[in-house]
Amino acid sequence: MERPKYQLIFILLLLNLTSLGRGVLARPSLRDNSAFLQQMASETLHTPFKQQVYQAYISGKMKGWKTAIDNMEKQKSNQPEFLLQLINFQYGYVAWCLVNDNKNETKHYLSKLEENLEKLKSIFGETAEYHAYMAAVYGFKIGLSTWRTPFFGPKSMDHAEKAMKTDNLSFQANMEMGNIWNHMPAMFGGSDEKALNYYSNALEIMEKKPEKTRRNNWMYLNLLTLV
Repeated sequence: MERPKYQLIFILLLLNLTSLGRGVLARPSLRDNSAFLQQMASETLHTPFKQQVYQAYISGKMKGWKTAIDNMEKQKSNQPEFLLQLINFQYGYVAWCLVNDNKNETKHYLSKLEENLEKLKSIFGETAEYHAYMAAVYGFKIGLSTWRTPFFGPKSMDHAEKAMKTDNLSFQANMEMGNIWNHMPAMFGGSDEKALNYYSNALEIMEKKPEKTRRNNWMYLNLLTLV
């Protein structure tokens, strides 16, 4: 399986839709919230930030990516779709910083990513997307301090499994499971075959979304390098 230098790499060594019933307001399920988040991702803001991040990805000029997420942070928008897009961009940038051994940048933007994931959780609960990104967060922490693998490895896998259990049709959940199996060492059970299965599922999910979702989408392009 080809793994170009610029692709997203995760270092994992171990592992408001409301319904009414009998006149009482029912709380939406986590799967409902996850589906709502995926719908928002499908209709995600086509801001200049999306184009800026995509151009940074394909050119390798990551200063543009950093500028985009810094400017998004300054806006402090309360729009859920804006927050979801910011989380996705921070997630990608943290991975790049880690792979390129920029620990200070990794720590700084990882902290921002965690703050925004807490905001996401406060709005929608522990959705599949929340758990999938948290699985990556613990992978990033392992990359910063490999000696913490026995502690963070199981946490990462636990979040990935919760993401799939919450919504196995979540693009992000399938991507993170693929990343775990892809980058887990063989001695701990890593499997290219299992990784490819999850990546293929993610690709199928993505390609069922509107074409505009895939346009200038850095994650879609990254996924195509994995399958």
